[in-house]
Amino acid sequence: MSRVPITVMGYHCDRCGHEWIPRDGKLDVEPKVCPRCHSARWNTPRKEGNSYEDFRTAIQRVMKAAGKPLTWSEVRTVANLTQLFPNNQWVRRLESDIGLRRKRDGRGIILWHLIESNSEPI
Repeated sequence: MSRVPITVMGYHCDRCGHEWIPRDGKLDVEPKVCPRCHSARWNTPRKEGNSYEDFRTAIQRVMKAAGKPLTWSEVRTVANLTQLFPNNQWVRRLESDIGLRRKRDGRGIILWHLIESNSEPI
């Protein structure tokens, strides 16, 4: 007898990477969950989150282009960021990395500005 490779169709979980062949051999009916991680979204890949480097580049670009202090809502809108609120740890890193400063004005609104920019903080 000779050995030959046999290819069998199966499923692959985009969440945990598990691959399996259905027990009953029916490939026309999709499984409801992954047998390993039990995710109902086994055939939907995870969304990629923003990295700190992408966030820093976007903030720096927007702040330099504006040339004036901006609120977080203005920064988020111009930079097309999906975060409703900035990540506190990332904001602290921005303060040391690119010279970001935040200051509360007389009305209580927090304005963001860069130290290197020509604009004076309010």
